[in-house]
Amino acid sequence: MIAVVKSAPADGAAGTEVRDCPRPKPGRGEVLIRVGATAICGTDKHIYHWDPSIQDSVQPPRIYGHEFCGFVEEIGEGAERKFEGTLAVGDYVSAEMHVICAECAQCRSGNGHICIRTRIYGLHEDGAFAEFVKVPADNVVKLPPYVPLRVGAFLDALGNAVHTTQVVDLAGKSVAITGFGPIGAMSAAIAEHSGASVVIVTDVSDHALETARRWAASRDFANFHAFNVRTTDANEVKKAIDAITDGVGVDVVCEMSGSSAAINFGLDVVRMGGTLSLLGLPAGHSVTIDDYTRNVIFKGVTMHGIIGRRMYSTWQRTLALLRSGLDVEWVVQATFDSLHEFHEGLAKFDRHEALKVVFFPEGEQNALKRMP
Repeated sequence: MIAVVKSAPADGAAGTEVRDCPRPKPGRGEVLIRVGATAICGTDKHIYHWDPSIQDSVQPPRIYGHEFCGFVEEIGEGAERKFEGTLAVGDYVSAEMHVICAECAQCRSGNGHICIRTRIYGLHEDGAFAEFVKVPADNVVKLPPYVPLRVGAFLDALGNAVHTTQVVDLAGKSVAITGFGPIGAMSAAIAEHSGASVVIVTDVSDHALETARRWAASRDFANFHAFNVRTTDANEVKKAIDAITDGVGVDVVCEMSGSSAAINFGLDVVRMGGTLSLLGLPAGHSVTIDDYTRNVIFKGVTMHGIIGRRMYSTWQRTLALLRSGLDVEWVVQATFDSLHEFHEGLAKFDRHEALKVVFFPEGEQNALKRMP
């Protein structure tokens, strides 16, 4: 089979090859899935460029990629599921690519998404940038026909956006999203779909903000505001947000960038007793809170650190949102009918020319013919 392999500890094409690899054979408790569509994630970009943050997690050679959907090809011994979610060859599926131990205190208290022994397929094990991928049967999620193939390709990332936005009920709330990358874009769509009264987006890129404005216009969403916090003074942006929120501040901040400036801006504009949902990762390991006393303690804010997706309540909420009409297919802004174009697709992602880049290993039309 054709697969994208992190072949050497080097940046770019020098360390990543698109090459023929042995087709995996499912072992006990495993399922082999024919990949219908697979998407690039920010983590894949770090692997491609061999960034220091990823080097301890990936040992070349490794097939990477962890966002995908596809069709059950083969069911290994002992992988039959007897109750809800019974699997059959040909089923349309995705999978939670975080594999947990089920034994640690976190797993046994319903917090498997923060399992201390998590192994991630696409980092620690071979992943989905391939024609076939094998995963534990317990991690397979059956997909209904209302999930478009292009959206099924990035349910992992969409789940992160759902987890970030659904820490509180957004209906009627004012929501600020700092960073309009892929997950920020999905989060804006979820906020609008969930009945947020106001959505405010900040970014440092005019291109990203123009994309955000086009999306809002396509939804006839009038209560949308976008600000460039690089070219406009932060105090001026805060004044504008105060005017939008009648001087109260925003109810919920979804922080996507990880930058100290964005985190402090979020703390500055959130209302008393408001909520910050923090997904973005800083470039290093530390951030500085400018006025901890005023903006955290005296404001009485609630801060949520977000990692991955809750297993499997976030998956259930994600599918429910899609069933109710959530539209996120528009974030797919580049597609390729072969993994051979991986380097080109990654370059588009690098240049911020596409929020999501999706590959169809056997071609999109062939994959669509397999859909239920």
